[in-house]
Amino acid sequence: MGETSGPPTGTGARRFDVSGPRALALEFLRIAVGLVWALNLVFIVAPQNHWFADFSATALSYAPTTIGGPGLAQYVGAHAAVFSWLVALVTTYLAAAFLLGFTTRLACLVGGVFSAILLATQVGSTFVFPGGTDVGEHPLYLVIYIALVVGGAGRTLSVDRWLSDTLARRRAEHAARGLPVPRRAWTAGPSYRFFLAYFTAGILVSFAVTLGLMVAVPSSTPSGVGPTPVYYENLTVSLNPVNGWPQYTPANFTVPTGRVVFTITDHDSPMNWSQCPCVVSGTDKSVEMVNGSPDHIVPSSNVAHSFNIPQLGLDVYSPGQSVVVFTIDLINTGTFVWFCIAPCGAGANPYTTPPMGTPGFMTGTMTVS
Repeated sequence: MGETSGPPTGTGARRFDVSGPRALALEFLRIAVGLVWALNLVFIVAPQNHWFADFSATALSYAPTTIGGPGLAQYVGAHAAVFSWLVALVTTYLAAAFLLGFTTRLACLVGGVFSAILLATQVGSTFVFPGGTDVGEHPLYLVIYIALVVGGAGRTLSVDRWLSDTLARRRAEHAARGLPVPRRAWTAGPSYRFFLAYFTAGILVSFAVTLGLMVAVPSSTPSGVGPTPVYYENLTVSLNPVNGWPQYTPANFTVPTGRVVFTITDHDSPMNWSQCPCVVSGTDKSVEMVNGSPDHIVPSSNVAHSFNIPQLGLDVYSPGQSVVVFTIDLINTGTFVWFCIAPCGAGANPYTTPPMGTPGFMTGTMTVS
């Protein structure tokens, strides 16, 4: 009967009171982690987020700030179908496992390895380069997973507990009838001390292997100091002589795959766009050269236009009366829509009136061949 009123595993697990407030708090923490993963799953399956279609661009957006070079990010981007589904399946499992308390300790291991890999691949963006990423919380996730493992999560309010109690009663019934007794009942996992050792080793090994891959996987573009650009594209922002609207020229253009250097010559007047975060992303080293000076965050007091391609994670800002130069590495072919998000409309609402969103003026296409 001890197995139905206390933890179902060995002596190490009997240290915990599965009905006390501390145990309940631990289970609520587990459920909260499950809710976080469930929200991530909602984001993945929501059609408007284009998770699978944009996964390659999302991976490539981290290439400029990846420690060891962009090779691993480029590899993931080139195999987007495999990695996007892998992330989606892992997210689905973690959401269900933590919410239901099913295979709780295995979920802690899978979640810990997953967080370690994400943290390793984006450690540059998280700790080294300014701007931050959505991976900044994964050190906290790792601490939570350790707390769940050490605390013995899954011992109450969980499918693990229900299965353990059900199978324990069946074992007792078999013993009372003189029937063969199953070797062991369902548990949330092995002794917490035993599991913690493997959990810690798995996290460290995953982090180290990922860092090694980041250094070992070669870049698909020329490497070394000062790589030679393979193509140049020049864009100009000037006022249309007919209607006076600012206009990108050319609006529709074609570039090859590989390393491309863009130059935007902006003849428009400076503008104070106070709501602009103006954080450059998607370019080499996440910077743009403004009149010869590197900027990762462009001052919002002098931004006339922007050049954004969400599918490539590209955000570039063009101050008025300036020359902006930036470099991007293009791997996948296709046609990508670019647009300006700086409020430059000629009507009452500068965010929505033309030329904002007008093809040939503040939006167009970039075809990568």
